[in-house]
Amino acid sequence: MKATVFVIVACAVFVSLVGCSSAPEDTSPNPAQCRAERFAPPFHELDPCSAEAVLIAAVSTIFGYRPREHADPRAAFRAAYLLLDPRFAQAAEPVALVWAPITAECWQRWQQEGIEIATTVRVTSDDHPIDTATTVDRVLVVELEPVDHTRIEFAVYAHAQRVSAGSAWLLSGMEART
Repeated sequence: MKATVFVIVACAVFVSLVGCSSAPEDTSPNPAQCRAERFAPPFHELDPCSAEAVLIAAVSTIFGYRPREHADPRAAFRAAYLLLDPRFAQAAEPVALVWAPITAECWQRWQQEGIEIATTVRVTSDDHPIDTATTVDRVLVVELEPVDHTRIEFAVYAHAQRVSAGSAWLLSGMEART
C-alpha cells in the first residue's frame, strides 16, 4: 500500500514539475512569422503583417469621406474592401450609412457645397482583449474635420483576424460609438 501511494505521489510531482518547467505558449502576433503577400494598390505599401497598420488603414478608408465623389458613406466603405474580411464586408456595407454621426441632410449639404473632409485615425491606449496569433482588437479614435464645421470625434472598436500566423490581417468586425 505504501509503495502504491509513493508511486502516485511521485507521478503527481513529476507531472507538476514538467508542467511548471515548460514555457507558456506565446500567442502574441509575430510579424517575423508572417509571409503574407502585399495588398493590391492602393494599399500596396501597407504592411499586411501589422494588425494595427491594417486596422488604421481600413478605418481611415471607411471614414475617408469624399462627398464630391461618393454618393453616400457606403462608397467610402467599398473603397476599403481589399482590407476587409469578405463576410464582414458583405454584412456591414448597409450599416456604413449610420456608423458616423452624420445625417443624410448634412451629407447632401457637403455634396452640394463640395466640402472636403480630413480624416484622422489613431489607436488609443484603452484596454482590449489579449492579442493572439490570429486575432487583434483595438480601440481607435476617428476624427472627421469638415472645412466648414467643427471636428467630429468618435470611438471605433475594431477587430482584425487572419487565417494563420503567416497570412495578412483583415478588418473583420467594427463598432462605432459616438
